[in-house]
Amino acid sequence: MSAGGGGGGKKKKPMKKMAHVGPNMTPMVDVVMCILIFFMLGSSFVMPEVFLKSSMPAIDKAGLGENAAEGKMPAVKLWIKMAREGDDTIVRAFDAAPQKMDKVKNDADPATADQTTNENILKYFKAKQAGLSPDVQIIIKPDGKVPYQDVITIYDYCMEAQFKQVAFAPAG
Repeated sequence: MSAGGGGGGKKKKPMKKMAHVGPNMTPMVDVVMCILIFFMLGSSFVMPEVFLKSSMPAIDKAGLGENAAEGKMPAVKLWIKMAREGDDTIVRAFDAAPQKMDKVKNDADPATADQTTNENILKYFKAKQAGLSPDVQIIIKPDGKVPYQDVITIYDYCMEAQFKQVAFAPAG
């Protein structure tokens, strides 16, 4: 045997190289992450806005509370609630004190010919309308026991007071 050795001992096996079959996933993950970040930044996470109801008059921003703009309220919904207590219809308009409705005068019926009309309710509606903006919605909500004629009378008073938007809520 020679010192340089070539012939007789164990032969070293050549290392097998692992072959990777398939696409390289690293650029694919990079592209997917870029798209995900793009859509996350492009979308908005909007929470519903919450408004506090207030009966304060609107003010202009220049006054910062010192000067009222026109004294008119911003557009809101105002309720006229009607309930029956015994034989009387009680009207609670715009969170004011309850008012008892009188029977409506009917000239054809002699039994009600001397009854008074509800002039105090009509005057209150006209005074309230003078301080409101025209886009305020008035909602009439009668109790289930309120006579239909009383509901129509209140609606007629709303029209006479020149409210522009009057609606009815289901009887409760």
